[in-house]
Amino acid sequence: MNPSEHGRLPMNGGPQDQQLIAIEKLQYMLDYSKSSTIATVLAPLLCIPLYLDVTEPLRFGAWFAAMTVAVITRYVLLRSIRTLSNPPQNANVLNIAIGLVTLTWGMGWFVFVQPADMVSYLLYQIISLTVLFVGMVGYCINWKTFFAFVVPLKAPELIFIALNFSQIVWPIAMGSMVAFYLALKMAFLFSSSWEKSFALRMKNDALIDQLTEEKNASLAANVAKSEFIATASHDLRQPMQSINIFIEMIDAAQLNENYSAIFNRMRKSVTVLNRMFNTLLDISKLDSSFVVREREFNLIEIVHSLEDSFSDLCTEKNIKLSFKGSAHQIRGDLHLLEQILRNLLANAIQYTDRGRIEVAFGATSDSLSFSVEDTGCGIPEVDLPLIFNEFYRSDHSRSQCDGLGLGLAIVHRIVKKINGQCKVQSEIGKGSVFTVHTHFPVIPAQSIGQLPSRLEPNTAATASSTPTREQRASASSRHLGILENDEALLQAYRQYFTQAGYCVHLLPYEQEAFHECLALLPKLNFILSDFRLGKKDGLYFIQQLREEFNHDIPACIVTADTSPQHLELFSQHNIDVMYKPIDIQSVEKFISTHI
Repeated sequence: MNPSEHGRLPMNGGPQDQQLIAIEKLQYMLDYSKSSTIATVLAPLLCIPLYLDVTEPLRFGAWFAAMTVAVITRYVLLRSIRTLSNPPQNANVLNIAIGLVTLTWGMGWFVFVQPADMVSYLLYQIISLTVLFVGMVGYCINWKTFFAFVVPLKAPELIFIALNFSQIVWPIAMGSMVAFYLALKMAFLFSSSWEKSFALRMKNDALIDQLTEEKNASLAANVAKSEFIATASHDLRQPMQSINIFIEMIDAAQLNENYSAIFNRMRKSVTVLNRMFNTLLDISKLDSSFVVREREFNLIEIVHSLEDSFSDLCTEKNIKLSFKGSAHQIRGDLHLLEQILRNLLANAIQYTDRGRIEVAFGATSDSLSFSVEDTGCGIPEVDLPLIFNEFYRSDHSRSQCDGLGLGLAIVHRIVKKINGQCKVQSEIGKGSVFTVHTHFPVIPAQSIGQLPSRLEPNTAATASSTPTREQRASASSRHLGILENDEALLQAYRQYFTQAGYCVHLLPYEQEAFHECLALLPKLNFILSDFRLGKKDGLYFIQQLREEFNHDIPACIVTADTSPQHLELFSQHNIDVMYKPIDIQSVEKFISTHI
């Protein structure tokens, strides 16, 4: 184990810190000693061609034998060292191991050097200095070990100089002693500097570990928050769906004037809640790695959809809603474009009490651009840089309407995703203009005229959303299978679709009961299922039903589970998805379209 990883703690000079420093130093010096073993063996061998012929054989043999013993002893001692157990004792063993070899090199002054022979003196001086500087590389991080290395090397030289002072060239000898002094001083300074550097590195490691722990804790908290939000969202959406269905089943015309007013206020409150749930769902989808899906479409498709959605609300508030521009053919993402316009229109209607709202389509550099202009309360200039932030609502208009402050944040995210631009101009008391420039190309060759200033309600859509008596009669032979684990919602589905003329089959979601039910079940025309159904999910039961009848039965999952990762899963199984709460007429319209 790397000593530096032996409990990363802030360095404060305590015993544990000193222990870590000692272990790290010992590990470094031991690694260097082991890596230099080959050089320790080869260096004495190189002395054979240099000194064998000019040195007395007995003296050379004795020195070479001593060096051999020293090198072998060094190797054995190094192999016995364990850095993590008793570092001071092992450091002493290391000092002895390297000191034996340098002492033998030091004794070479009395074996190879002739005081009167300048060549042999200078040659061994070079060898001695080379050994000195090589040792500095590996041992100067601990001045005690460096002393154990260099003193046995230089002390014999000092004795040799003292014994032969009359024959030694003093400038060379003094230079060697100065080098010896500087090496000791550098080793002491470098050892102190290394300890400070190591302490700083340990502090950094401790900070990194602390930051990593805090990051992991933050990620865990974020995951827990997401799981809580998903669970809470699911549990809230379930009863809201039941409420939506039961509200749709109430005939307001049969209520007296007082109860009718209460009912209408309740319906508006539920509509606000539905809008908040859908806004949160939009944010959840945008947080996932969705992709822009481009196809060709005509602007009339979007205009009809927006007119269906907002005309009643505008009529109720006495606001004139109009659309201007040519009905161009566009290549782009219809869903995202409609989502931008829906949020801008909802925002405009929310903050406009009278006057008009105008949606104008145009082309800038052959790309689609559009604006949404209203005559509402306007936005203070100080709030303009903040209106695209999530959950931001201006104090100027906070008391006027309900909402989460997410509509414009959704617009900003989508516009950024499609590499577009969104600008806003506003004046207090006069209204606001939101202008969006996209990169979706306009295909002018397929223009089909001007958009009407105000479209009539889409009668085809209205008719399909509320079946006529004839339609219900023809639907009575159509079998609708429903899988839902919420009993209140299940009964709401049964009552509504039965009244709408469907032959409703409530399917159990326990596997044994489900497979028993298959034997008695007629061929289904459509499957309506929840996603979370106990041990198995809605995908499993839809696949089982399709296999049973050997037919790709149209199916839709209506779920309160808003996890973005499920979108791809549903798409792979050719299953559409709707998110609770959703008005039951939209569900029925979808079913009647796909049967």
